[in-house]
Amino acid sequence: MAVIGTNPSALNAAFYLNVADTQLSKSIKRLSSGSKLADPADDAAGVAVSSKLDATVKRLGAASEGAQNLISFAQTADGFAKTIMDQLTRMSELAMRASNGAFSTSDRANYQSEFSKLQTNINTQISNAKFNGTSVFGSSTVTATVSADASIVYNFTLKDMSSAVSNVTGISISDLSGATAAISMLSTALSNVASNRADMLADISSLTFYVQNLSTEKINTETANSRIKDLDFADESTNLAKYNILVQSATAMLAQANAQPQQSLALLQ
Repeated sequence: MAVIGTNPSALNAAFYLNVADTQLSKSIKRLSSGSKLADPADDAAGVAVSSKLDATVKRLGAASEGAQNLISFAQTADGFAKTIMDQLTRMSELAMRASNGAFSTSDRANYQSEFSKLQTNINTQISNAKFNGTSVFGSSTVTATVSADASIVYNFTLKDMSSAVSNVTGISISDLSGATAAISMLSTALSNVASNRADMLADISSLTFYVQNLSTEKINTETANSRIKDLDFADESTNLAKYNILVQSATAMLAQANAQPQQSLALLQ
């Protein structure tokens, strides 16, 4: 039927042109952003899930950082403990030398001079050993959350290093009996410090495994999130070409449809 008032062909062509143009615009938007969720309305559920996964990834990163900071704290404490052990070892060497009956009182006095300085050094170091302003020795506990949902909290118990070496405070190797007694006391102190170090190193080992677990979980979560929000450029490039052709085709057909009413003029001639 030849009519002028309504052009169904043009209306259909215009409709499909709008559809193709809308999809082309979305494809360009996705390719420009690199995200399948560039237009949130396209996948509302995906946006919700991806947002939750994004938050989880952030929390996992923060938990890993906290665990690593606690590892650094424990490593600092162990470093101080090792220095204390080295000094106790030197003190036990001095005590052993001073226990030799062949040495004179003046010889032992020389040993005692270094021995006393080491005693002072140890006490000073224990009192001033800190990590970021926090004492690394004492009787309290330092904690770190090592899971994304805060369900796992790691407790690092500070070591009472003062008590561990308390038996060497005030001892003297200035005489033979004192030097002999000091050897046993220093052995006990060394054993105490070694035990504390073993506990700290075990904490470091445990925390290292937590960091590895957090890193693995973070990678897996990011991978799952990628499947939801990251764009497949090869697939979307195909869509871009498709809708580009459709827009051009629909534009040409709209022009053709708009020309059809002119044919009715032939009936008036």
